[in-house]
Amino acid sequence: KLLLFFSIVLMVVIGFFTYTILVILKQKKLSEVKTDFVNNMTHEFKTPISTIALASDVLMRDDIIQNPERLKHYATIISEENQRLKNQVESVLQVSQIDSHKIALNLVEIDINLLIQRIIKNFEPRINELNGQLVLHLDAKKSKIDGDEVHVTNILYNLLDNAIKYCDKTPVILVTTANKHRGLEISVKDNGKGIDKSSQNMIFEKFFRVPSGNLHDVKGFGLGLFYVKNMMKLHKGKISLQSTVGVGTMFTLWFPNKK
Repeated sequence: KLLLFFSIVLMVVIGFFTYTILVILKQKKLSEVKTDFVNNMTHEFKTPISTIALASDVLMRDDIIQNPERLKHYATIISEENQRLKNQVESVLQVSQIDSHKIALNLVEIDINLLIQRIIKNFEPRINELNGQLVLHLDAKKSKIDGDEVHVTNILYNLLDNAIKYCDKTPVILVTTANKHRGLEISVKDNGKGIDKSSQNMIFEKFFRVPSGNLHDVKGFGLGLFYVKNMMKLHKGKISLQSTVGVGTMFTLWFPNKK
């Protein structure tokens, strides 16, 4: 009986220490993620602010008035960088709204095939600049869903933006729609870097970014896919991921049929 008692005590002690170590590791990981977020945010804000400051200095020079083309060029830079800052702040605010459960969807009828065609036009200049391809197979016959057009647009924009950002070669992006599982399925497939297995379970977590050392070659806060997953939940939909390192990634969205 004494041996059994000491065995139970030993197991309780081991269990306690195991739990304590797991909590410490979790807190350490959370701290690292938050530190990475602050570093990324600082880097992301620093670049447009510096650009705006430099452009403003040029515009304050007396000789700039005599050169309208140059004046317009630097004014355009300020406008574009200001929009970039606005978008970055907006992405943080959206996540804040998700955390506080303050997002209310404005549901309307959306034709996904038409929406994709409209969004694609915004990405064509970037794709053409990289000599890439953007291929559409919009095969869904029932292409209408009940959704919030602003948020559904943001969902698709995030996935397409990632498909370009995380590609280390000439991008080839395939966007398809199909009617499956009593709903509408949308997939965005790329030929980019891919995501390793250890990161795939974390990819939808807030602030998480696939580790890349100290490189800042890919911009962002690690909020896009967290936003996408939560928006899909609010739309009673799902998102899934298939990815192979060095081959590419495919994100698949599923929306329920329009009621």
